[in-house]
Amino acid sequence: MHSALCEAYALGDFSPWGRLLLNEWQSEGVLQLSFESNVGSFCKSAENKKEPMIVLLENGPTSQPQLMQLRACSAPLLILWMGKQFNKEDVRMGLTTRVYALLENPTAGDKRTQDIFIQAKQTLDRYLQLHHLLHSMKGLVLQSESKNTDADLIRELKVGISKLERMTHNNPWWRSEQNEGTPESSLPVAQFQGLGDVLLTLGELERTGTLWVRGGRPGEEGKIDFIQGKMTVAEAGAVSQLKAVYRMFCWENSRFLFNRKNPEDCRSQKMIAMEIEEIVREGQQQQERTQKIKKEIPPAHIKLDLVAAKMTVSTAFTPADFYTLIQVAQFHHVSDILDYSEKWDVEILEGLIHLRKAGYIHLVA
Repeated sequence: MHSALCEAYALGDFSPWGRLLLNEWQSEGVLQLSFESNVGSFCKSAENKKEPMIVLLENGPTSQPQLMQLRACSAPLLILWMGKQFNKEDVRMGLTTRVYALLENPTAGDKRTQDIFIQAKQTLDRYLQLHHLLHSMKGLVLQSESKNTDADLIRELKVGISKLERMTHNNPWWRSEQNEGTPESSLPVAQFQGLGDVLLTLGELERTGTLWVRGGRPGEEGKIDFIQGKMTVAEAGAVSQLKAVYRMFCWENSRFLFNRKNPEDCRSQKMIAMEIEEIVREGQQQQERTQKIKKEIPPAHIKLDLVAAKMTVSTAFTPADFYTLIQVAQFHHVSDILDYSEKWDVEILEGLIHLRKAGYIHLVA
């Protein structure tokens, strides 16, 4: 049995004609399909994964709002819009919403349509090749900077990476107005796209060595050791392993330096068992949560205490709030509460903010 020409997501509700055609394409091995009736849910999932995907949408009463949802999605998507017929307004809509191709009245054995599927798959493959090349070049920049390589050479590498980034971000088939021509596409590559991008690069290139991370505030320094692309030991202040990694995700304006080593020189017995992709997803989610409470986060040096008069025998706390109260009663200083708690920093900070607003804890002069 031959593999399908390409994999795609069928989004929204399809008519009996559309469902029959999709089933025929699947049964004949033309497409390997995943189905998602809610376009909004798909977009949210796609933005978290940030993976390039081919999507199929049928022309109908709800397709234009759905196209706008897909256009607003930051993930790279190739949209194939199928239907029995398209009018001039539909064509205009397709031209302005990143639609890769209009499939008008396609049939199961239509070679023209199958050629479009092949071309879409090739476009996706080229995007992935560029993406992997970017990771490799960024890894080379990290390594070169750690060895104090010639500054002019590093600068040329960064210019080349910036050009490649523009090729991927500004591809017309998945370009959206929100990133078109914005400064993000030309940011200095030494900043990368954040810690997640650096971790994925080092994992993908199977690097061995130590990644040093420095945040924008005093005391924000940490390191992560790698053996052949696997994270072994992570430290950030008084915390270690995953707690340290997720803490580093929440630092702003971070800088990175990677010191490469030979695998035989590393004898660490520790290992962070999670896959890097999973760690990055969780770290970025914690980073987003931290950004939402950024203006309310109490400084690390301040002291907190319970408001005993506020609590009575009838006071009921959630398990999370009760846990946070225990940490306050035991450690008081925000820095100690964060360091000695087994929970992630963002969970503790959210709890402290909630309890202070409710009047159960207060600042100690």
